Amino acid sequence: MKKNIILIRAFFFLFFSAWSFIFSFIPVYLRDKGFSVGEIGILASVSSLIGAFTQIFIGYFSDKIGRRKPFIILGLLGLSFIYYFIFPKLNSFLCFFLLYPLIGIFIQSVITSSNVLVIDLSLEEKMGREYASTRIWGSIGFLILITVIGIFPILTKPEYMFPSISLIYLLSLILVFFIKEPKLKVGIKALNLKDIKEIILFPKVKNFLLFYFFYFTSLMGASSNVNLLIKYLGGTNQHISFAYSASSASEIPFMIIWGSLSDKIGRRPILLFASLVLPIRIFLYSITKNPLYVITIQLMHSLTFAIIGTIPIVYINDLVPSEKRATAQGILSMTSALSSTFGPLLSGVTADILGLPGMYLFLTFISVISTLIAILSLKESKINTFLV
Repeated sequence: MKKNIILIRAFFFLFFSAWSFIFSFIPVYLRDKGFSVGEIGILASVSSLIGAFTQIFIGYFSDKIGRRKPFIILGLLGLSFIYYFIFPKLNSFLCFFLLYPLIGIFIQSVITSSNVLVIDLSLEEKMGREYASTRIWGSIGFLILITVIGIFPILTKPEYMFPSISLIYLLSLILVFFIKEPKLKVGIKALNLKDIKEIILFPKVKNFLLFYFFYFTSLMGASSNVNLLIKYLGGTNQHISFAYSASSASEIPFMIIWGSLSDKIGRRPILLFASLVLPIRIFLYSITKNPLYVITIQLMHSLTFAIIGTIPIVYINDLVPSEKRATAQGILSMTSALSSTFGPLLSGVTADILGLPGMYLFLTFISVISTLIAILSLKESKINTFLV
């Protein structure tokens, strides 16, 4: 068991370290190729959209066969191949538009299946803390690599960046082979679309997914353009690295804090707090005039993403029996991916029309909607009222 924990944390460390390139510098790479903010948003959106609609079925098939690793392995193989052999050779928007859906499927498959694998290995009564204790290793990996990139910005050059991404995914793949999946102690039901509808329409799940959609849409729209905001304000790639270093460094201790606290006082108070902080964070982006101030605002990641990146996983898990975990996580991943679709799309189009400051004002309004939904309809999940 201890060996499994070490291996899966090492996997999270490696897998999410690649996001230092993909989330922070691939958009800059595309911008340098002449794509507009709106076009970059469309690529991110189509990737997330296709990834979203596949995850619900991947979750079901995962439950059906009682395995998580095959979906992680296939996703990592696909990503490694794409970023080494295909991505660097493309130039036209159409080619990227055709490739990005496949990237979305692979990335979301890895994220969904690895999240469920962590939950499978966690103790029920300490699930919030145990998931957060594993998820922070992804943030640590991101922090270390983004800091290294800040010291050696030459790594963002295509001839270094793409082989590095591919290598990271291959090393992650090797780790996955050594992780031993736990045997599921429950019978796995056959694929049944009625179960999907039943989970989604359960009142607590439905209200939570609505809140989560608006929250994550505004957060992803804001976060995915921090790099472009820094460039807009006259900053450099080093400023971008330090900004993302600040956000990941601040979130690491708070993921464990929020996870442990949610086990003690419940999930709802922490989600409500996050819903109040996000509009403030996004509004500050809209009025900043200095790239150094952006780095300071990024510290609020500890009060927003550190919560929404961990608590929803255990929140929705509280509401379903163990044989439907992967299905429920697939639904959550689908919602997350849909948010990642609309966030960059809305923000990109808005930025092309109103400029980046206007875009952040628009996203502030979207985040306020999530706050109202949380206050009016979000219920506590950490009680024995499982969906059956």
